[in-house]
This record gives sequence, structure tokens and C-alpha cells, in this order.
Amino acid sequence: MNDIHLALAEELEKLAAVYRAKSQIRTDEISIQDISFILSEKMKKGKITAIKALLRKYGAEKLIEVKPEDYATVLEEAKKI
Repeated sequence: MNDIHLALAEELEKLAAVYRAKSQIRTDEISIQDISFILSEKMKKGKITAIKALLRKYGAEKLIEVKPEDYATVLEEAKKI
């Protein structure tokens, strides 16, 4: 292989590594633990009333009662409390 081919191969490998890393990060998969972590931090700051209101907004009294399809919006709203 000459130098240009070697350089091209190295650059393609770097590009592939970035692509593989990005494909392993799945932002669409939010777990109940992700939400729980944020809400725990908010509870420590005394935001219990706001947390209860958020849960009720999604038809839940407890976090476990929130529907999985609502996790993303609940997480975003929880961050804003």
C-alpha cells in the first residue's frame, strides 16, 4: 500500500469508529431509572409538590405508574422543575 492508501484507510477507520460509537448511544431508550434519578435530585431540593403535579399530569400517583411511551416527555419536564 502506498502512503495515500494508508492515510485513506486510517481516516475511514476513524470515521467508522465515530459511527459505531454514535450508533451505540440510544437516546430513544429512556428508562424509569433515568427519570427516578432526576426526580430524586429534585426531591432533595424540596420540589415534592411539583413532582406530584407532574406525575398526576400523566395519570400517575407513583413513577412506576407512568406509561413507558411518556418517559421522554416526563424526563424533559422533570429536568425543568
